[in-house]
Amino acid sequence: MSRAPRACLYVEYLYPVVSGGRVPFAGGIEVQLNLMGQGLARRGWDVRAVTCDYGQPDPFVAGGITLHKCYPPTAGLPVVRFLHPRLTLGVSALWRADADVYLFRGASLWAGIVAMVARARGRRFVWLTGHDHDVMARLPDVHGPRDRSAVRYAIRHADAIITQTRWQHDSLLAEFGRESTVIMNSVEVPPATEVLDAGAGTDLVWLSTYKPEKRPEWFTRFAERHPNVRCRMAGVVPLPPLDDRAYHVALEARSRAAGLEVRGLVPRHEVPDFLKGAAVFAHSSPAEGFPNTLLECWARGIPSVSSFDPDGIVEREGLGACRTDYESWERAIEERLADAERRRREGARARAWVERHHAPDVVHDALHAVLESCR
Repeated sequence: MSRAPRACLYVEYLYPVVSGGRVPFAGGIEVQLNLMGQGLARRGWDVRAVTCDYGQPDPFVAGGITLHKCYPPTAGLPVVRFLHPRLTLGVSALWRADADVYLFRGASLWAGIVAMVARARGRRFVWLTGHDHDVMARLPDVHGPRDRSAVRYAIRHADAIITQTRWQHDSLLAEFGRESTVIMNSVEVPPATEVLDAGAGTDLVWLSTYKPEKRPEWFTRFAERHPNVRCRMAGVVPLPPLDDRAYHVALEARSRAAGLEVRGLVPRHEVPDFLKGAAVFAHSSPAEGFPNTLLECWARGIPSVSSFDPDGIVEREGLGACRTDYESWERAIEERLADAERRRREGARARAWVERHHAPDVVHDALHAVLESCR
């Protein structure tokens, strides 16, 4: 019998995004991939996703995506847990998904494993970049020869590759000799009635993950040096065995900064409320792919001051500012906090940019075309 074309994404932490708050964790990549899966489902694809086992039913359907569970995220004994339960149950779930096209975003061991499963089944594999570091030949975020070998296998054997920016496209071609299609990330675009007036806002906001590479200390330093500015930060607190020291350092800074508010994870449905009253979004990470938080703020009319600028968009399009050293970053924030009309202009341009380039219909039509061409 004929059936709809089937796509399968391997996203270990997808279930927390769709759990309705039952599991309190959701990163930017997981949010993006959930939106991507929903977009493909609306275009006639039977979308499957392999995700960790949090005790949910199997299969579990959410937003048009059928989730197959693999292994509990903390199960198994150190050293041997890679073989079981991770490899055994992960491969089993990928096999059960029985997809025509398998997709994986990012550079990790599982990129290679998903590619191998697709190849073993005679199916197609699409690799999507998740970070600028993914297209560097030395793979700086991938540790150990086994994992680096797996990522290189995925890149070498991908039937199609999707990069997030022109910089990633050009770097991948230069470093790995592989062509790719540039498709920028999508973001839910709220109705015009939910767009915020950045000119009337007073707060500086930060939304990310509390880990050293995101440099949350830039934000707390600003708060300590500007006690009259209300500075609100929130984000994912890494769970054991990951390091959560950056979060505790931020909590300590709160006692020294009168206007600093420090929160942990903000559930997805509460992000719009968290952003209310924002004048500027502060982004402090020096390296990214295409940050989901930037897109979410731009979609609501909030300009950004960042230390990372994908393809130079922030500066070129006038959506805020990008400054790579702390002192310049601080001055750019100060300038905007002092100029309400500038914030309104930049916020309006940011909203318009998202509508033209990151709206789900725009992005998912392009993704659908790539998958159709390679299946």
